[in-house]
Amino acid sequence: MYAIIVAAGSGQRFASDTPKQFLEIAGKLAIQHSIDAFDALDSIEGIVLVMPKNQELWHDIELKSTKPLMYTTGGSSRRQSVLYGLKIIEPMIDDTTWILVHDAARVCITSYDISKLINQCNTQNQGGLLVKAINDTIKYSDDGKHSKKTISRDKLRAALTPQMFPFRQLVDVLENADAKTTTDEASAFEQAGIMPLMVKGRSDNIKITHVEDFLLAEFILKRQKP
Repeated sequence: MYAIIVAAGSGQRFASDTPKQFLEIAGKLAIQHSIDAFDALDSIEGIVLVMPKNQELWHDIELKSTKPLMYTTGGSSRRQSVLYGLKIIEPMIDDTTWILVHDAARVCITSYDISKLINQCNTQNQGGLLVKAINDTIKYSDDGKHSKKTISRDKLRAALTPQMFPFRQLVDVLENADAKTTTDEASAFEQAGIMPLMVKGRSDNIKITHVEDFLLAEFILKRQKP
């Protein structure tokens, strides 16, 4: 079982010259928090880090893990970046090897939640993803300025990472998926008519997008308990 941590984003919405995954948060680099969560699991054999193609900063950063760390650079889309990560480990695995794909911006991921996803996917023998319930009232707008209607949240879930799928199946669906509409691995499976398993994750598995998210993530990491 291998993990791919996608850290290829430039962080344009974060308003910083340094991509958010390479900033320090709660005493260590943001990306190191994700590495540590996977490194703590005996089932993980190695970790692939998909880094920014046009950002040389990561070459000078020392990242630590007891598992082998492998590096590649990302592409122009999430889909392409994950495919590049999969290519790195293809020679050392078989078609049924489980792959976990995680977004480096989700620094608050816990080993507990990763184990929960692994156990349920193994039990069901089906690929899946972590999700959380949506607590906010959801509004639909045609123009982005005016609320047209309220959407029922009863059947809605927010997708989290990691997401876990068998290697060959993951490669096949990503290669055939529409790059513009593939926002995560699960969406590629949905396009192929396959319904991924949903596993309830922690609500504090937030994604750092804006500066205020960084401050909240630091608060969570300092107080987080598995």
